[in-house]
Amino acid sequence: MIEPNPESLSFNERIAAHVMSTAQIREVDRRAVEQYQMHSLVLMENAALGCVHWLRKRLGRPFKAVILCGAGNNGGDGLAIARHLQVWGAKCRVYLPRSLERMSSDAHANWQILKHSNPHICDTSQSPDSLRADLADADLILDAMLGTGAAGDPREPFASWIAMANVTQGLRVAIDIPTGVNAETGEAGKPHFHAHATLTFVALKPGMVSEKATQLFGELVVLPIGIPAGLIESLLAGE
Repeated sequence: MIEPNPESLSFNERIAAHVMSTAQIREVDRRAVEQYQMHSLVLMENAALGCVHWLRKRLGRPFKAVILCGAGNNGGDGLAIARHLQVWGAKCRVYLPRSLERMSSDAHANWQILKHSNPHICDTSQSPDSLRADLADADLILDAMLGTGAAGDPREPFASWIAMANVTQGLRVAIDIPTGVNAETGEAGKPHFHAHATLTFVALKPGMVSEKATQLFGELVVLPIGIPAGLIESLLAGE
């Protein structure tokens, strides 16, 4: 198995050092789409590519990955990441909840692309034996279950997935926020994903700088998603 590496990456530190609430992040996304005519799928693709670049640099060679996805945009990030990792040469298994009809539109679009490019990569069977076997053999476990808008303890199937993932030996990486951790308060639910690293987007969230949350995120990395710095700075300035 590949061990976690303490080396860190960063981007525009002037932006990355800021803390933005989940409401502010939603407003950034809204302005990017409505004022700058940036399609939300483009933002998701940019987020995925940033994560893939970081993962490839960290892991260094084609590897085996298990991507745990929810039905929202966090899951959409995971599906897009899986697609790019597979093109690069990684062996990926993607686990999805059965209720795919509840997918966000962007997550559904990425699921359709992935399903048509590689129909055998996704598993919606909810089989614990299948997941346990894949996790035991994985170099990377990616948490794309629930995003920064989630609150409260994770429900099934995510609770079971988290319990199995947390006892594996692979590198555990959370996308945007570890599932089960409140992005605003830093409070951890039962269970919550035990991340070696968290790849969050645009800026830090309030819960990430909470004293009680310092051990919940592992290595914190802030990644850009192609939103102009001026848009973010104008929002931070209250404009």
